[in-house]
Amino acid sequence: MKTYSRLYAGRRRLSDYEIVSSDLHYTYPSRFELGDASPVVQWYRECREGSRLRVRTWAAFGDPRRTTYASYTALQDRRERVVDGLFEEIDETAYDDQLHDGWVSFLHKHYFPLRFPVHGLEMLAAYVGQMAPSSRITNCAAFQAADELRRLQRIAYRTAQLCAHRPGYDPAEHRFTWEEGTSFQPLRELIERALVRYDWAEAFVLLNVVIKPRLDRWINRELAAALAYANADPVLRSIHFSLGEDSEWHQNWTAAALHVAIADDPMNADVVQSWVAEWRPLADRAVYALAAVASQAPRPLAATAIGNRIVAGAEEDLDAMLGTHGPG
Repeated sequence: MKTYSRLYAGRRRLSDYEIVSSDLHYTYPSRFELGDASPVVQWYRECREGSRLRVRTWAAFGDPRRTTYASYTALQDRRERVVDGLFEEIDETAYDDQLHDGWVSFLHKHYFPLRFPVHGLEMLAAYVGQMAPSSRITNCAAFQAADELRRLQRIAYRTAQLCAHRPGYDPAEHRFTWEEGTSFQPLRELIERALVRYDWAEAFVLLNVVIKPRLDRWINRELAAALAYANADPVLRSIHFSLGEDSEWHQNWTAAALHVAIADDPMNADVVQSWVAEWRPLADRAVYALAAVASQAPRPLAATAIGNRIVAGAEEDLDAMLGTHGPG
């Protein structure tokens, strides 16, 4: 009671989530021990307290999943065991020997280089977590960063696995493809520009409202699911089904946070919309550039239809996040 009296409400026992997530930022608001002249203090006051998205209190925000470190590691341990089993299946059944040569080439050109932009998503999530004014947002962003590292590691593992089973490709070329390949350049511009937007809330909106609803759909639902299945690679679809569950939670906690911000001040919806309007053209251009490669697969899918589907889905997500009713 003495330790958690500020959280205590009536006779209800506090949950583990409430104890380990509430009011943990000793520097917010304006509780720095360093002087005002410190560059660290100036940075936080400009990029956090000075954000255009202003919320009087984040106390109403809670992770819909109520994630703690213990629950997170237990959940991801179960999911990782499933994915490990899929990789073991590939090794034990000569699965890679049966893949179409053209599909193997497609993966090297368009799937394996995705570990580079996914690392950019991890860095963006880590920055949002570092700068967020609410410790509950920080927790969500930290777990999201770990999820992105999980996705990066799984793409990297699949890269090494296929290279071992089907030699003749140089993984070092994947970085060159990311830096120079035509289909990746709008996405690279988007992520590199996002990494130098330092207002914490703009970085949050840019990451979780603009970039991820588009890029996650391309990776998890289109390339590694529909396109992979059409090209006789169902295991890749199964791997990304698990990774897609992470993305669904990222969207859910984002919607919950935006609902609190807009309920606190309806003008925050306009702020979010202004950021989305600024970044949407480049994000959509990135989508259509990525989707265009679907026509290059041995068994192609309609590239324009994929791009339209991704953009429409991202707009539906935005409408849901900014709606007057809370997340479902």
